[in-house]
Amino acid sequence: MIGEKNGEGGSAMLVLIVDDEWEIREGLRRNFPWDAYGITEAITAEDGDSALELARTRQPDLILTDIRMKRMSGLELIERYGAERAGGWKAIVISGYDDFEMVRSAMKLGAMDYLLKPINTADLGAILSRMIDQLQKEKRDRDNEMLLQSHVQSALPKMREEVLRELVETKYNAYRETRIAHRLRTLELDWLMDERLALLLLEADDLKAVERREERNLILFGMGNVVRQTLEEDCAYRSVLYEDGKHRWVLLLDCPEAQRLEQYKELGQLCIRRINKYVKANVSAALGCTIGHASDLNAMYTETEEILEQKAVYGGNRLLTGLGWESEAEQDNLSLRQPAEVLDLIRYGTDEEIRTAMELFVDMVQGWSFTQIRDIQQRIFEWLLDLFKKAWQHGWADRTWERNPMAVWERLEQFDTLESLKDQVEQALLTIAAGFRTQSVSPGQIIQAAERFIRDRYAEGLTLQHVAEEVHVTPVWMSKLFKKETGKTFLEYLTDLRMERAKRMLESVQFKVYEVSSQVGYKDPVHFAKLFKKQTGHTPKEYRRLQGIAGHD
Repeated sequence: MIGEKNGEGGSAMLVLIVDDEWEIREGLRRNFPWDAYGITEAITAEDGDSALELARTRQPDLILTDIRMKRMSGLELIERYGAERAGGWKAIVISGYDDFEMVRSAMKLGAMDYLLKPINTADLGAILSRMIDQLQKEKRDRDNEMLLQSHVQSALPKMREEVLRELVETKYNAYRETRIAHRLRTLELDWLMDERLALLLLEADDLKAVERREERNLILFGMGNVVRQTLEEDCAYRSVLYEDGKHRWVLLLDCPEAQRLEQYKELGQLCIRRINKYVKANVSAALGCTIGHASDLNAMYTETEEILEQKAVYGGNRLLTGLGWESEAEQDNLSLRQPAEVLDLIRYGTDEEIRTAMELFVDMVQGWSFTQIRDIQQRIFEWLLDLFKKAWQHGWADRTWERNPMAVWERLEQFDTLESLKDQVEQALLTIAAGFRTQSVSPGQIIQAAERFIRDRYAEGLTLQHVAEEVHVTPVWMSKLFKKETGKTFLEYLTDLRMERAKRMLESVQFKVYEVSSQVGYKDPVHFAKLFKKQTGHTPKEYRRLQGIAGHD
């Protein structure tokens, strides 16, 4: 009997013996053949208190405990340990003949069986056999459940991708709606059937030119990781991301009203910047102008695909919308969520511009979705310290914040309304701005450098982002400063420069119209012709005829 049990239960086990009588607990530990049942170690405790601590540390497979003890009883030990560790162990209680009610209580608390004093080793062996069988069965059940969960978890991404592709990439069919809705509920995505949605499409630029398939897959994988991380950190709304059949990332976003599209533009631009930085790849994003329900998704997807194709005209590595790149190029809406933009606001903005920008503070704080004042104070504190650090890296001399950061926290802690916290942050920005104004680099010098760069590179696929990077400011502030210093937007300045060059080239018989278009920076001659007519009132051909030149188009 004993030998058979040893053969079946080969896994190592631990028993904890609890009794306030030394002879009983030590007698059981030393004299019972535990190893014959696969129990490789027996440890002891003299009362429930020490047994509970020992059980927490060692996690025994079996607790064999006297039901009556000084201090914590065996009943309380089973109850408290059972509350902390739900499974993977069994208890046997030792009782006297007059402890029937306590034994019944122990069984209700989960004890597997009981032994009467004095302990009969044959009875103990029989109970151990049943206990080990039960533990092994429970372990198999847990392993099978974990295996099943593992299979389900590994299958979920594929299941999600399949149903989302059907929902988005095929024409809406009312007959399929019930089946799709059921699958979405299974995947906890049923909100897609109830809410209005926006669609953002991200595509790696020139991916087909990457020769090695492994490298292409790595780029796509990296893009997906960056977008997911950005959603977790910077998007307070519900969203779902999947890879479509054309190896692009599709992002569906909860969008109850059109105004939220402005926030999703920021989100798309942030994704592009982070993919550039962490994946070292250029990527274009398209945000559809339409918001709609699940039944509209295929039409929205088709619309967004067409918008994405504009990168062939306007260039890649940027966010595109149905307004075209020209409209997007002059977007100069500041975001307080972007530390680099706030830093440029401080360095180059006026006090009035800082106060105006602080009107966005309430939206930023509410976007954090905190409800406790201390959480809001803590987030503002972290935001300010990050800004102070960046300001110091760019030449701000004051370092009291670094020597005593708790002074910043203690000051914020005094204010418990959004209005008063906003006033404190605004004052901090104005203080940093005053320090920067003693430095030598002026907005005028920055724009002079930008103009030189544009004149040298106007024939290339030049963007506001390229120029901003060249002169070390953010695109938002490049746009603001350019208009303030030159009286023109960046795009107006670039277009004027290109059209003046185009006029000179059109006055020569040396160049055909498509050559002029290409050499002044426009890949699409049709688009160039439209811009030229808008600028001069004439098409390139008409302009040539007015110059007395014909037949060289």
